[in-house]
Amino acid sequence: MEFMKQFLRENNIPISDENWEIYSAKNFRKEYKKNDVILEKGEVENYLSFVEEGTARLFFMKDGRELTTRFVFRHYYLTSYDSFLQRSPSRCTVEALTDMVVWQIHYDDLQEVYRTSSVGNLIGRITVEQIYLAKSNKEFSYLSESAEERYLKLMKEHPELFQLVALKHIATYLGITPQALSRIRRRIS
Repeated sequence: MEFMKQFLRENNIPISDENWEIYSAKNFRKEYKKNDVILEKGEVENYLSFVEEGTARLFFMKDGRELTTRFVFRHYYLTSYDSFLQRSPSRCTVEALTDMVVWQIHYDDLQEVYRTSSVGNLIGRITVEQIYLAKSNKEFSYLSESAEERYLKLMKEHPELFQLVALKHIATYLGITPQALSRIRRRIS
């Protein structure tokens, strides 16, 4: 879990050894295999996970099609966050796209960290900020960029995704059909 301690310090969370012990004692390591369902739509998300290795996606079904809402990569938080916060059924499924190693903390344990650790609320704030920024950036991208611009940006920021994920999932993430993605790929190559 040393990588997580480093991540927190890089995000300006001055975590003492005592606070680290409180926080790290509540986390546990979990492994998933490629294609494992981490959370099924309709289940309540009980865990906030931090990805040590691997890639996942969040998706939902509409009219018989899977629509990908988010990809989650190494050193990002992985959760159906609205379900986690509201203790309500998840609107999406979370699936491992590769073999994964994550560190998880249960909702109740995180609440205890918030109450007992002087740094707990800072950890919570960083978590929310990271998830919010990812969502905000995606929304802004949808409103201000063309599908081709979104594709090129995704290629630049996460080139490994194209070796890991079926193009149909990338297309739905970009908000286009697989056929439109094929046309964009032909045009720019």
